Amino acid sequence: MQQQIQAYEPNDVWCIDFKGWWKSDGEICEPFTVRDKYSRKLLCVQLMTSKTSEAVRAVMTVLFKKYGLPKAIHSDNGSPFAAPNGLLNLTSLSAWWITLGIMPDRSLKGCPGQNGSLERLHADIANEIEGKIKGGISANQKFIDEWVKEYNSIRPNEAIGMKVPDELYTQSPRKYTGDYDEIDYPFGFLTRKVTASGEIIVNSIRITIGYALKGLQVGLKPTQEENIYEVFLTDFLLGTLDMNSTCFYPLENLKSK
Repeated sequence: MQQQIQAYEPNDVWCIDFKGWWKSDGEICEPFTVRDKYSRKLLCVQLMTSKTSEAVRAVMTVLFKKYGLPKAIHSDNGSPFAAPNGLLNLTSLSAWWITLGIMPDRSLKGCPGQNGSLERLHADIANEIEGKIKGGISANQKFIDEWVKEYNSIRPNEAIGMKVPDELYTQSPRKYTGDYDEIDYPFGFLTRKVTASGEIIVNSIRITIGYALKGLQVGLKPTQEENIYEVFLTDFLLGTLDMNSTCFYPLENLKSK
């Protein structure tokens, strides 16, 4: 998987993570944070009651509608962002990003500092909010929403030359228009839908591709070698399918056409 994609303008990279939880009036407050890497703008600090792919996807759908699509999303290697034993460590969440043209980008294992922008943010939340607001999730979320507005529009940030994030951030020109029921591949590709068990069927043979891709369509591009195909998810090369051995060989990193 790609590592540490650089950000040269807004929406090149969004950084995401869960901050550690705290309790307020017996309720668990666990923030899901999303930040634009270039401008340092906080796009989301949402207290979550679930950390599943489905719960995170619902929040990110709202963000995509509001701000457009980033080119890449950087995360650590934890769930639901990555699966240690899956194809390219993909989950259903990160596979969905790929269908939208977003490259998953990850910190090296054991190196949380590679998502340092969020580590510093989480420290600020811990110092200024955590354990200080009574009233449970509702009261904490209300306070956080106002805190985020101040963070983005009033507080100078040393990392961006003492400007405020709102001075640098602009919405992405890549608009979110919804998810794809079907993926169109170029002429000459073979299109195969990944089954619920993570397989595709080619010449009546079932070949394991990856459970995270279930329900999605992959494209098989014939190569100059007989019975050898490159396997794509939208524009991203996942690996090589060798029908001589009926084996799929994933790449170490995603590659775009």
